[in-house]
Amino acid sequence: MIRSFVRTFAIASILLIAGGQQVSAQREVLYSQYMINPLTINPAYAGSRDVLSMTAVFRRKWFSVPGAPVTQTFGADGALPGGKVGLGLLALNDRMGLYSATGISGAIAYRFNVTALSKLSIGASGGINVLPIYDPSTSAGINKVLPSFGLGIYYQADRFWAGISKPELVSRPLALAVSQAAPLTYQRPLFVNLGGRFDAGESIVFLPSILLTQQNDLPLGIDLNAKAWLEQKLGLGISYRANNSTLISTQNYVVLMAEYQLANTIRVGYSFSSQTIEYPYFPQKSVHEIIFRFTPSPINFLYQ
Repeated sequence: MIRSFVRTFAIASILLIAGGQQVSAQREVLYSQYMINPLTINPAYAGSRDVLSMTAVFRRKWFSVPGAPVTQTFGADGALPGGKVGLGLLALNDRMGLYSATGISGAIAYRFNVTALSKLSIGASGGINVLPIYDPSTSAGINKVLPSFGLGIYYQADRFWAGISKPELVSRPLALAVSQAAPLTYQRPLFVNLGGRFDAGESIVFLPSILLTQQNDLPLGIDLNAKAWLEQKLGLGISYRANNSTLISTQNYVVLMAEYQLANTIRVGYSFSSQTIEYPYFPQKSVHEIIFRFTPSPINFLYQ
């Protein structure tokens, strides 16, 4: 019991110093879920599934320590009748110790037919983030409401997809008027995503992909991803992420994922990451995510 108390007290103390870093953490948590829902990094993905699809993710580090990071995200997107216009919604609630950050954004995409089996989408997103900024000079928390705006392009063919996006264009600094603390700013990564789909057997579909992430003053981030669907029932994935940024540094780590298609409309999954963006403020590196997807009226099997 004493050990648990000391650990909890240490976490709370660290968070008083690191609270302002929620500015970066909130966005990065959302971006890290792109393998579950590509809409999190590219607004042009909205409607690319053609049907309404909703995805919820529950993310947590520790289950026995009060104040451990907990994140809930929700995403939904679909195409309007005619298939030319796609709409999307993203919502996030990110709680770390004494601080809680929320955000909501909408996306719209317009799709052009390139060939009979390929489409090009141009998308934009906009929303708000409510971010807690801790001011050490007054020992008080200040909620800041800031706008969010992003752009993206997405190409989708029968066996290949590619996207380029900048989901955050806002560069407004988050300076504290009541202190001399160094101003914090949004991270504004540029994402380039490429992937394909290949038949590896009668009942096995293989989906390799790569994500490149470019941010100012940081080395190029590279994600090498591989996913396989067996009998359109069980999906197994692995991702090796090099130079992915955490709160104060860049790290290399591995993500493992498993999904299961319970029914035509319901999919559940689990994701394990050996690293998390809250590290090193939390000594435990790994993080767990529970995934739930609901597609009310599926037309074809959704591999992504």
